[in-house]
Amino acid sequence: MNKETYRLLSLLMLCSGCTALTLEMVWLRRLSLQLGSAGLSATVTLAIYMGGLGLGSIVSAKQIWRRPLLGYGLLELFVGIWALAFPWLLELLSPTITGDTGLRVLLAVPLLLPPALAHGATLPALSALTTQSTRTAWLYAINTFGAVLGVLGSAFILLPTLGVRNTELFGLGLCMVIFTVAALYPLQSTSQNTSEPAHISVRVLLLMVIVGFASMSLEIIWSRLGALLIGGSVYAFAVVLAVFLTGISLGSAFGRRFDKDALPATTIAMGLLALLGCYSWRWLPHGLALGWDWFGDGSLLPTGAVLLAIAMSGAPFASGMIFSLCLTHGRGSLTSISGQVLAANTIGGVLGVMLTGPYLMPTLGIVHTTTVLSSLCILGVMVLFWEPKRSIGSTIGFVLLFGTIPKWDVAVYATGLYNRIGEFVDLSPRAIEQFAHEGWEVQFYVDGHSASVAVGQSIHTQNLWLSINGKVDASTGADMPTQVLSGELPLAIHNKTTGADTLVVGLASGVTANEAFRNGGTNLTVVELEPSIIDAAKLFHRVNEGIVDNPDINLLVADARAILQNSPAMYDVIISEPSNPWITGVSNLFTVDYWTLGRSRLREDGVFCQWVQLYALPPDGMRSLIASFIHVFPNTWLFETIPGSDALLISAPSLPEGLPIAPTLNPTQLKDLAEGAPLNTDDFPWIEFEAPKWVNRPTGRMNRELIETASQ
Repeated sequence: MNKETYRLLSLLMLCSGCTALTLEMVWLRRLSLQLGSAGLSATVTLAIYMGGLGLGSIVSAKQIWRRPLLGYGLLELFVGIWALAFPWLLELLSPTITGDTGLRVLLAVPLLLPPALAHGATLPALSALTTQSTRTAWLYAINTFGAVLGVLGSAFILLPTLGVRNTELFGLGLCMVIFTVAALYPLQSTSQNTSEPAHISVRVLLLMVIVGFASMSLEIIWSRLGALLIGGSVYAFAVVLAVFLTGISLGSAFGRRFDKDALPATTIAMGLLALLGCYSWRWLPHGLALGWDWFGDGSLLPTGAVLLAIAMSGAPFASGMIFSLCLTHGRGSLTSISGQVLAANTIGGVLGVMLTGPYLMPTLGIVHTTTVLSSLCILGVMVLFWEPKRSIGSTIGFVLLFGTIPKWDVAVYATGLYNRIGEFVDLSPRAIEQFAHEGWEVQFYVDGHSASVAVGQSIHTQNLWLSINGKVDASTGADMPTQVLSGELPLAIHNKTTGADTLVVGLASGVTANEAFRNGGTNLTVVELEPSIIDAAKLFHRVNEGIVDNPDINLLVADARAILQNSPAMYDVIISEPSNPWITGVSNLFTVDYWTLGRSRLREDGVFCQWVQLYALPPDGMRSLIASFIHVFPNTWLFETIPGSDALLISAPSLPEGLPIAPTLNPTQLKDLAEGAPLNTDDFPWIEFEAPKWVNRPTGRMNRELIETASQ
């Protein structure tokens, strides 16, 4: 293969990686809306996709690619056609699979498996054109770097600018370009290595399974760390994934320089580096403060990317090297070798996805889970590649690292520095430590399935507060007016003496659910996504009157959209009080499509109450949320529960006399306020992409002025 062809293959694999991650992010977004973003749905969906990649690599490895480049192009064409048809396939298949979450996740199998099989087959197909494992490793490296571009491009440019469907069509267009180039390129040679049988050691493949398990599990841990450090926005997730994939890409390119005998040492290094990174976790918030002090507003994500690279401590780089080194252990057909190595890596990754988020992390916490994964890498080498000196040395290194790792400091993350840093005058280490540790005590902390949940209590005021990934979402202090009125007002407006079938979205402290129950929500259903919040809410028994343990309510751990979409239940009152709309996943509960679902489950004289924040939200964002809500519920009033901070949008046929507070804006005034604002929809969820940019900006006063002007 000449240099021109080699460069073409590199460019194609770069584009292929970009397309794959762009479409994967879009498809997982679509499926999370359909299945619910609960931990099980997201985990199984990702596992199915990764499983498809592994199966695709196995199938591709067994093929005789007579014209590998054309075959590769056809695989990309198939993915593009699938992208074109995906929304229609989803609409066609979704009514056929109903029931609980365990059944509904089966919807992901026919939707994700075919394109995943095609994506998994691409590298083995092009490997048929190479005769050197170093070149196959380079194609893997450049493909992974393309995935980095896909993650960053879709999160920062395509989805905010084009929306979901047009981003999908962009992926289709790129697939068509890849196919056209692959089909028309005048490649004279055909497969160069398929005639010779492949041989690769079973122990190498087993080690690749272990490395795949550890890598994917660590990526889940680092994603949680990223949410704690820089927030749970779509940008934070993209930054973590991009840093992780960049490390793998660079490592796989660098690993081509080493002899195959470096495989055991590199695997040990991966485990030790992952453990070594834990040393930095305690001080990452200080680095965030330093970056803000030096570069100011707008530095959060770039600084976070650098800090997360430090937190990962080179482990993704070592993981990429391991892939390249595994290829050098094979003899014969590189198509078969690369397929087997990819399959082993994917099998491990699927196991990591299935076990880490739902089980390991909630049980052990993120630090101890990292320790387990580090020891797994070292033990794997000791068992599969036993050598006394190396094994003893790595064991000593592990024991020394493990014995000196600082204790996980809950305080520096539970207080959510990223969410308050714009208020700081002094960003010195001393001030950050005071903010994190002084004046309060930790009452509860769990690294849950979908979020890390903490409860703290002020020493002086006894104020109890609950934070989710560092964002305070409930308290017994300043938040009480909103929590109480969110449950009291809708039931007072419904004003039926016979009680009301009521749905509350979001448990948090349990105060809103209890107020709804006390004021007539006798048939009460409460939906909460994160199981650990239920345990945390029990600490608020003084203000929620033990609502969590009340046998007369129905407390569900589920996704609210999935409940509204799949349950036939009808309600008199729906109270939607999730977290902030800038948080990915939560943002799905602030769209026209979500409120349309809610309206379909509301009886004719029903009341829908939606909490809306006024702080850390751009004025156009507030107007957009109002415009989106009244697009579904035209007869709506706005109540300010905390002026300049919190408001409730309440839709009802009419308002009775004697409400606890008077509305600030009536339906006509709301319509005037929202005039010309864009709608926030599932296809164009622009609030999810715009609001994170305003997290540390004092917008409450601006939004309050808009409301005052509209009221006059």
